[in-house]
Amino acid sequence: MTGIRLETDTHIVTGSSTAMRNLAKCVNTVGIDVNELVFSGIASAQAVLTETEKELGVVLIDIGGETTDLVIFVDGAIAYSSVIPLGARHVTSDIAVGLRISLESAEKIKQWLGRPIKVPVTPESLKEKDTKKEEAVDLKALGISEDIPKISRKAVADSIIRPRLQEIFKFVGKEIKKSGFGAQVPSGLVIAGGGVLTVGVLDQAKYVLGFPARLGKAEGFIGLTDELDSPAFSTVAGLVLYGSRDSKAGTDLSLPVLAKGFPIKAVTQKLSDLIKSFLP
Repeated sequence: MTGIRLETDTHIVTGSSTAMRNLAKCVNTVGIDVNELVFSGIASAQAVLTETEKELGVVLIDIGGETTDLVIFVDGAIAYSSVIPLGARHVTSDIAVGLRISLESAEKIKQWLGRPIKVPVTPESLKEKDTKKEEAVDLKALGISEDIPKISRKAVADSIIRPRLQEIFKFVGKEIKKSGFGAQVPSGLVIAGGGVLTVGVLDQAKYVLGFPARLGKAEGFIGLTDELDSPAFSTVAGLVLYGSRDSKAGTDLSLPVLAKGFPIKAVTQKLSDLIKSFLP
């Protein structure tokens, strides 16, 4: 084919050079070399999105601690990305302010509320008194030192957590509208990151944005510890997949090959130690 001019559509992700240097320096401090910096939204997409979803069109929402990453795929490629300065840490702060407790105690309550309720499958289990028992928060069992009255699961979830989740997804909706690709994502939403462990996050995403939604979780890895086998580490899993590509041969390692031939246990142990060093 002949032509006069060659054009391309390019998606550029930018960031603060100071922040990137500081991040690389922190990682180098624990004995890990940094070969490349990857946008966390792209890394999460590597782990939780299918090729079919990318081809049809999908919105990935990665809810982290301080920020929420938004990545829109259309026709198999990234069409739009954005970072919203709200995350799961803001939910924790709201709980701390609302209940007048420390951030550490608020985080424990948030994690407890995010766990699924175990109810026996019997007609008696559906009675109201059994439900009330499940709604009560046993603060002593959670290791909370503050002397506060008993609180119910419904009160915290509806009065404190729900408004903040709705605010986050309203900002996401504005970004989707701004992108102009809202009508080109039939696969709907895939929500990943530590924020998906917050109670009601999936329901609020569907309610506010009006798209079908599912929780994103890295699949196909073997040898993962229970601490890493969670949607909270979808970005970490995506970085492992991204970094495992054989750049010299110009081919990518598929997930089954990675699971069998890649030293995943050694890598996940280092990642686990690194993550633990940043956790309170």
